[in-house]
Amino acid sequence: MPIYYKFSSAVFHARDRKGYTQSQVAEAVSISVRWYQRLERGESLPSAIILLRLILFLELDVEEFREEVGIIVPLSVR
Repeated sequence: MPIYYKFSSAVFHARDRKGYTQSQVAEAVSISVRWYQRLERGESLPSAIILLRLILFLELDVEEFREEVGIIVPLSVR
């Protein structure tokens, strides 16, 4: 499965668990609802700053999110 679809699934499930609407998430991360809908449909990926805002707003565990999306590179701090 392409990363776009894994990402969209992960973001959808995170939003759903928190009980937020697409509009609420879009407003919180400063993007249009239309753009957010494209993220959830797997039609695009966010910029780094939007990704960070999503992680913070949805209170995502970065390591779990990374595994769910299938990013192989380990995120370790040395």
